[in-house]
Amino acid sequence: MRRNGYIAIGLFVLSLIIISNIGGPASYGFFFFTLFVPLVSFIYTILVYVRFKIYQSIDTRTITAGSAVPFYFTLQNEDLFTHSGVKTHYFSDFSNISDLEDEEYELMPHTGIRRETLLVCRYRGEYEVGIKSVTVTDFLRLFSITFKNRETLKAIVLPRLEILPDSLTMENITDPEVSASRDRKAPDIPVREYVPGDDVRFINWKATARTGKPQVKTFTGERAPSFRIIMDSCRYSEKPEDHLPLENKILETVLALGYFLTEKGMNVSVCAFNEKLIRYSVKPDDGFEDFYNAMAGFAFRKSNDTKRLFDGLESDGSVTECSSVIYVLHEWSDAARVYSERLKGCSVHQMLYLVTDSQDKLYAEADASMGIMKIGYEDRISEVLG
Repeated sequence: MRRNGYIAIGLFVLSLIIISNIGGPASYGFFFFTLFVPLVSFIYTILVYVRFKIYQSIDTRTITAGSAVPFYFTLQNEDLFTHSGVKTHYFSDFSNISDLEDEEYELMPHTGIRRETLLVCRYRGEYEVGIKSVTVTDFLRLFSITFKNRETLKAIVLPRLEILPDSLTMENITDPEVSASRDRKAPDIPVREYVPGDDVRFINWKATARTGKPQVKTFTGERAPSFRIIMDSCRYSEKPEDHLPLENKILETVLALGYFLTEKGMNVSVCAFNEKLIRYSVKPDDGFEDFYNAMAGFAFRKSNDTKRLFDGLESDGSVTECSSVIYVLHEWSDAARVYSERLKGCSVHQMLYLVTDSQDKLYAEADASMGIMKIGYEDRISEVLG
């Protein structure tokens, strides 16, 4: 296209030279030819831009991330002249269209081109998919105009529920001790620091006298096998290309772990912050659908920082209600460290799932005794755990 433009400019300059040195009707005819042909090409390009039609659709606007849905589009010429050099461009940051790349079409009068293919959305959220823009080029390839598609499609994308394979065991998820059945009959030798709400009948007075702080006996099976998942709900960036992959993977991780644990007969509670501390309870006998819908519609916000999350957990007063705590966080903060130290004093096992694509050791301050697993935005959770 650039070469043709240089040629047109060169011919126009040549026509001026010929007029200046030779003159005559032929010279002026050549001048007007080099002047008006590009002008006609430009007007033609504008007409195609104004008159060109795009029709596109998907079978459903509600899509599950990673699932392929049928996608259709039609390029239509409803005029008496040919539409030449029509090239389509697609949204590709968050979705993929199978077997189609940016293509250029030529549409004869009163004809159209229809394509049927598959659309795959990568991340949970609501965003535009399909044809993003169109480039129109004239016959002589002197001019081109790229314009945004005036009628784009928006898809509502739900998070994928990844079913972890049966080959995975509780050891892959957390401390194997919490998956074992517990016997409440005999106290273990270890004790822990008294927490408000503990039964005073189980205070170990010898250990209390030795340490100077109230200590209570820990029982094998003191807690029913139950898990608390603490979910990071902060929006770390306003740019969709930054926050969509992160939020999608956090939700996928929480859903995969929640489903796996409830299928193993565990009680699970998920704690997140959304203007206030919110707790979702998931039990083996309950349906998973309500919890999935709650996660699918969960709103991440900039104000939902981890300090407010852990402050809410500290004031919740239910530190010792679970056997194990699983953190699904984007970063390990000072507030998380303080909360972790309190749980450690209560003999609650902890596991950190750090969702990040950063190579930095963001979890360097996490307790060395804590299980730590890093999950990238494009990782499959089953492969990471396996």
